[in-house]
Amino acid sequence: MAMSMDPLVTALLDLSGELPEFPTPMLIGGGFGLYLKQRHMEEEQPPIETLIPGELWPPARATQDVDLLLPTEVIVSLEYMRSIRAALDRLGYKPDVEFFQFSKQTPRGSVKIDLLTCDVPAEHVEKVRLNPPRVRPGGNVQLHAYLTKEALALSLSPFELTLRGQRSDGGSAELVVHIPNPFTYLLMKLHALRDQMKDERKNLGAHHALDIYRIVSMLTREEYDLVRKLGTSYADSEAVVAASTIVRNEFKKLEGIGLLRLRKGAMEAGLQWSEVRSDDFVLVLGELFPWQS
Repeated sequence: MAMSMDPLVTALLDLSGELPEFPTPMLIGGGFGLYLKQRHMEEEQPPIETLIPGELWPPARATQDVDLLLPTEVIVSLEYMRSIRAALDRLGYKPDVEFFQFSKQTPRGSVKIDLLTCDVPAEHVEKVRLNPPRVRPGGNVQLHAYLTKEALALSLSPFELTLRGQRSDGGSAELVVHIPNPFTYLLMKLHALRDQMKDERKNLGAHHALDIYRIVSMLTREEYDLVRKLGTSYADSEAVVAASTIVRNEFKKLEGIGLLRLRKGAMEAGLQWSEVRSDDFVLVLGELFPWQS
């Protein structure tokens, strides 16, 4: 990506400068991960062929928080987890939710970092302490991650990009980061929509609905095939069965809450409903997460 002055990019560059080398690049999810992927794809020349042409995508949605997704290799390592907490402390972050949500004020606004992880594989369960929704390694460490069981295939086939910007000290830096594959992203966003679509404090989940549309819009042919393949592999999992039910109940009917929330999110993003390719979106979403009658 081009040189960025985004405070969240600065936050990631600062954090990377304080951390030891990890087994994999930082994995960035949430709205910020989608923002980074969309901005990167919009800068690509020639344009990448996607399900819906880039000129019809919703505007990239800026956020004030970073979802840092920690792979199992990091979660089970007391050394790595201690190094993350020490880095956050040195950079001036304070815990908002003990001990997996941290924030600080910067000259360009508030920055928040949330720590999440996927379900821990059976072969690693003895290496962690589970107190759902919290998970941490065995040993004394004041850092937890939020257990996100629907984040299946979290580290598989990520989208890779390079961030370039300035650290807080003014120095230029760059950082390779990974964005979760669209199968994992869709699972997380569909579950998040289900949890918030009736919560007025969370804007009824409208931004999640628009993000689901955004993920589908940005699918390349290779990504579409990957989501279909992973959907088949995990078809019997609780997370995929639930996602398929959400698609059936909330997106297959014009009056479905998912489509109503998508309409709300589109309006808030400045899109006319006529600009939203809702028929194509619903068709593909149903192909990606079919249900059994």
